[in-house]
Amino acid sequence: MSAEVTWILAGPGGRLEHRAAVDPAGIHLELGLDGTRTQPLDLPRGHLVPSLVRTLKIRPVKGAAGSVRPFPTARMAELLGEDQAARDVVLDELEARTAWSITVESWQLAGINGPDGLHLALADTLTPMTNTAFYRLLCEQLGGY
Repeated sequence: MSAEVTWILAGPGGRLEHRAAVDPAGIHLELGLDGTRTQPLDLPRGHLVPSLVRTLKIRPVKGAAGSVRPFPTARMAELLGEDQAARDVVLDELEARTAWSITVESWQLAGINGPDGLHLALADTLTPMTNTAFYRLLCEQLGGY
């Protein structure tokens, strides 16, 4: 199974875009370093999900008690775009540390990380999800890579 994977991590300190080419021989990553440079890294198959979790900075948040809240999913473009000032406004509004997206062919997932944990941007809402449930979701969707 082959695939092209793109994921973005954006926050107050900038925006990093990462890419992976997955094929039967393994995974070739191009990790964004600073918006202009990348670092190549080759990994065996099966390391895609851990690489996503690590580079998206998904971390446990002690006492996280997120709740479902309205958020127009179309605004994720502001959070993930190149305009730092626009991104900062929305990050402040959401009290988020970072925003992220993952795209694998036609499958896409986006969300935010913040002091009240991980939230997925789904159907015009931000829906809380535990880190474990997020890892399982990625394994279900991308475990073949």
